[in-house]
Amino acid sequence: MTTQSTGPKDLGFTLTCIIQAPVHQVFTAITDQHAISTYFTDAPSGPLAQGTTVIWRFGDLEIDVQVEEVIPNQRIVCNWPAARGVGHRTQFSFTFQSRADSTVIHVSETGWRSDAPGLASAFDQCSGWTHFFASLKSRLEHNVDLKHFYFDAD
Repeated sequence: MTTQSTGPKDLGFTLTCIIQAPVHQVFTAITDQHAISTYFTDAPSGPLAQGTTVIWRFGDLEIDVQVEEVIPNQRIVCNWPAARGVGHRTQFSFTFQSRADSTVIHVSETGWRSDAPGLASAFDQCSGWTHFFASLKSRLEHNVDLKHFYFDAD
């Protein structure tokens, strides 16, 4: 993880994961509404397509994801409300690098304020992306759904 901050509203981080699957399969697992619902969200409202707003559902929680840029098999850029209701939006992006039979994927999120609520929100979100990578890797490499371990606490 890399943490960066150079001003009052630019706290961010980057996480990296290697998935043992070709880049097109990893990219589709994120952009396709049916694929992402098998390991991460509950019934998203649509695919991640440039210029759209998609609702990602996590149980009773609904989050609007505004899709800014989609370059197939290379990059996805979106924004959404910052975690913990801190009152502003953050931007997240995925970048993909093909490596033989695997894919190196990076997720970066930026835009938190460097205050206590901003730091708490950033740390929560970093944890969420860690769960995302574990679930994506588990689904694509072993066909196992981990999302219920994260969201079904009862």
